[in-house]
Amino acid sequence: MKPTARSTIAGLAAAVLFLTLQAASVVHAQAPTDAELRRLGDAYAQAWAKGDAKALAILHATESIRIGADGRVAVGRAAIQQAFQEALVGPYRGTKIGVTPGQTTRAGQDVYVSEGTYHVAGGMPPQGYPTRWRYLQTLVRLNGRWLIAGDAVIS
Repeated sequence: MKPTARSTIAGLAAAVLFLTLQAASVVHAQAPTDAELRRLGDAYAQAWAKGDAKALAILHATESIRIGADGRVAVGRAAIQQAFQEALVGPYRGTKIGVTPGQTTRAGQDVYVSEGTYHVAGGMPPQGYPTRWRYLQTLVRLNGRWLIAGDAVIS
């Protein structure tokens, strides 16, 4: 059976639709840009400087996991907020933090793993408390916004 012009056009239209949908899914799975990583790092640093544990917790996904510099594990925003609160009124009171993102690699659609460094300045951290460390974060895009789903501080 010989293809008609109508069936050929319909086939081409289906192919174009398929390729468009494929391209849209590739765009959807883009890595966080340098600017997005900088914004996340800047928001983290600003909240830290204000001693705002709630703002730090909001940068994390609802069921995020965080391992702090002291090795303490916090699961969920409420526990993460509590851990930040204790640190920011305790040993890191009055400090500022700098965040320097490093490499980021894709782990899945809208899931990336990022590493980098933190450094703390100012305040009077007690002897033995680190002021520089590395981090490993799992970042997820939820509702168009990059959030921290996992955060491990490596002294």
